[in-house]
Amino acid sequence: MRVLLDEDVDVHLRHHFPEEMTVETVDFRGWKGLKNGDSLRAAQEYFDVLVTLDANIPYQQPIRQFDLAVVILRPSSQRLEDLAALIPELGRTAPALQPGQALRIYPPK
Repeated sequence: MRVLLDEDVDVHLRHHFPEEMTVETVDFRGWKGLKNGDSLRAAQEYFDVLVTLDANIPYQQPIRQFDLAVVILRPSSQRLEDLAALIPELGRTAPALQPGQALRIYPPK
C-alpha cells in the first residue's frame, strides 16, 4: 500500500508505519503548498491513501471523486507519540479502504 503524508502531519511519523506500507511525504514529493484539491489530484496518480490531520477535507473536497482513500488522524495532541498511537489502527483498517472513502481514526480508548 502506498501512503502519502499530508504537509500537516509530522514527517517523522513515516517511521511508525508497518513495513508493508510505502510512505512518502508531500514535502518529499515537492507538493508542499498545493491546495487540497490539487494535492488529491496529484496524489491519486501515485498513492492509495492520503493521511492528513485536516478534519474538514471531506467537507471541502468531493473525496468520492478521487482514486484514493483519505485517512484523517484525530490525535489527542500533535505530538509524535500521540500520532504514532493511531498507526496500529490505520494499519488494521487501511487494507479494506476503498478509493473515494474517508476514514477518521481517533485515539484508542
